[in-house]
Amino acid sequence: MKKCLIIFEMLLLVCLSSCKEEEPGSLIPDIYTGIGNAEKNGDSWSALCRTQLSVDSTRFSIVLDTYSEEGYWRESLGIGGILPIFEKQKFELFDGSNSSITSSSYGTLLDDGDVLGDYYILDTTSIFNFVRITDYSSQNTEIQGIFSVSLVLEREGNQTPGKAPEKLVFSEGTFTVKVDPEWFE
Repeated sequence: MKKCLIIFEMLLLVCLSSCKEEEPGSLIPDIYTGIGNAEKNGDSWSALCRTQLSVDSTRFSIVLDTYSEEGYWRESLGIGGILPIFEKQKFELFDGSNSSITSSSYGTLLDDGDVLGDYYILDTTSIFNFVRITDYSSQNTEIQGIFSVSLVLEREGNQTPGKAPEKLVFSEGTFTVKVDPEWFE
């Protein structure tokens, strides 16, 4: 019995010594190719940015995500259905059936980033909802753009009922992100 205990203790020591502490932020996936900034309800807000092709393949989306210091996913602002043009594109409310519109939504994430918290949809009463690509660099294959969007609470997360603001306004938003050059050339 004593021999088994010694072997168990040795195995435990080997396991504990081989475990290394995760670096802060090491959980963040390597999918981001840009950054975004805005004023969120008047406070400075920064996020990592990535693009993805939309279902109809003539449009694309940008996704702006934030993470906790430990690397857990906390917020996601999606701007979908963007056409590769330099004109102001107004947002419409996405109803789940029409992928040929430009829209936006926002959600918070809880626990280790896999539980949906609060969820916001487009505030259709706002006249300031838009996204505009301002520049495309073929050399860097990246776009720059601006956005403004007002969102209303659709679903409140169950962690802190009554704490979520009824409305979120992202103003003076900017983004720089790499894109597929075929979208613009």
